[in-house]
Amino acid sequence: MSKMDIDYQVLHDAFFRFQTKPRLSSHGDLYYEGKEFEVQMKEKRPGTLSDELKQALGMPSEGVPMPPPWLINMQRYGPPPSYPNLKIPGLNAPIPTGAQFGYHPGGWGKPPVDEF
Repeated sequence: MSKMDIDYQVLHDAFFRFQTKPRLSSHGDLYYEGKEFEVQMKEKRPGTLSDELKQALGMPSEGVPMPPPWLINMQRYGPPPSYPNLKIPGLNAPIPTGAQFGYHPGGWGKPPVDEF
């Protein structure tokens, strides 16, 4: 019979010294499989683009700001109904300095007809 070489001090430390409590769901939350692996979006805000997203969309991070690719559709169909008070540059907020309206590459689409 083979014996396992167990370091009981390491085992004790793993269970009693370095153990952390798992994040529990609050009262009334419905648990489903994989809920503990979901990403919490507390640091993310709607309307702000991270540097990783700008890089993935091919938008330059320096120089003249480029509009997001969905701005033309937002100008056509309106802002998202989930965020009625969200200020979106080129839609219901002024565009950044150095940018210009138009449908050319890097253009911010149709100019607004009413005041911001």
